[in-house]
Amino acid sequence: GRTRQAQVGGRDGAAGAGGRRGAEQSADAQAAAVLESMGRDGLRQTLTSILESLYEDRIKPLASYVKGRLKERSTPEAVVKSFAELYAQHPDLFVVQANSGSQADEPTIFFVKEKEPTWFKGWVDIDSPDDPYDEAIWEEFAKFLDGDHTFAGGRYGMARELTQRKLSFLEPLSLGEICHMVQLALQHRKLIVYHRKMLKPIQTVLCAPPPSAGADGDEADGEEIRDMDDLCVVLFRMLAHHPDGIRLCRMKQMIKHELSRKLSEMAFKCTKLIELFNLQPLVETFVLDTESDGKSIYVKLGDPAKFNDHVKELHTRALATEASTRA
Repeated sequence: GRTRQAQVGGRDGAAGAGGRRGAEQSADAQAAAVLESMGRDGLRQTLTSILESLYEDRIKPLASYVKGRLKERSTPEAVVKSFAELYAQHPDLFVVQANSGSQADEPTIFFVKEKEPTWFKGWVDIDSPDDPYDEAIWEEFAKFLDGDHTFAGGRYGMARELTQRKLSFLEPLSLGEICHMVQLALQHRKLIVYHRKMLKPIQTVLCAPPPSAGADGDEADGEEIRDMDDLCVVLFRMLAHHPDGIRLCRMKQMIKHELSRKLSEMAFKCTKLIELFNLQPLVETFVLDTESDGKSIYVKLGDPAKFNDHVKELHTRALATEASTRA
């Protein structure tokens, strides 16, 4: 019986593998037919047009951006699927360059030097903290964001939507520059924030009515921490409970569980919890440490002898509150 089952199983496995091979061969044949119908010149024209559009937008053509642009332009799937190899097959026009560091798994595709467009103005460093944009543009941007907007697709998705809206104050800027402005608005100007995986104006999020306990009891419970003094007292009390430090990733839940208080970094115009600890007086009062296990970030108490007078007063108040609650 076992031998028969093995034979049947073997036949089924072979049939399955044969079916997969047949499907792959069929897909390869379809891709080849698509590429043949485009012709060599048609394919080169498509690849050139896609890359040229990123040069025009001043967005450095990492493979992910090239692939995204191919999809945006409804390029045939056969081209999208093997675009890097297709670019590499035309070395008289394109260079497919390997990267190192954080982008090691993703090549960048350039025109060869002699084919680079004469009008090209250079790449925009979307992650740069430098802000070269006129203050008048920022004022207009802030006015525009003073409304109920929601943007999907991260900073690139938001920049594309802003471009499609044809806002006059952004008209002189390339898509790459608008991406950079979105990044600055998020990280440095604090005009927008990620909220439920969407980008929204920070005021929209801060002014949103709190969810009802019935809708989401987890978020609705607990009095919100109001200001920096309040936050310092809460952290001092928490560290009295946990003198070895508190894991940053668990801090909100622990504050809620132990003190029935709610901490929202957005109330302090921060997009991430860790950014709070770059602000005064937290930056001089608490220490961020990874020594405990080498992986998690822990918040620990700094040296009370070095606290300024106001923070010393808050520390004393917090310890007195703890003493009274334990009595």
